[in-house]
Amino acid sequence: MAYDECLAASFSQTGLELQESANHVRLKVNVKPRSRENKFVLEPDGTLTIFITAPATKGKANREIIHFLAERLNVRTSQVRIIAGLRSNVKTIDISSLSRPEVLGLLAKVPD
Repeated sequence: MAYDECLAASFSQTGLELQESANHVRLKVNVKPRSRENKFVLEPDGTLTIFITAPATKGKANREIIHFLAERLNVRTSQVRIIAGLRSNVKTIDISSLSRPEVLGLLAKVPD
């Protein structure tokens, strides 16, 4: 099984904690700024780690996280907000207009 297929299978059976409320999904992520490429990894403990190329200075990494997730989830950047952890590597992200199954499905989808 290829890595991408493994990743998709992991997300469909994940222990990733997503909190869902009316038209909003919140997820907690770990962020690794100044990485080689923008990507995310589902850790064995169910934690989602986002690797971002931007440095963690002057909000550059936060903006890159929002753009990266918006692109991956097919939503506008205004629908992705960091609601906790602006100056931390552990962040809580709010995504509006998507349900929990939609977020899991889009995260699991292998990019073209």
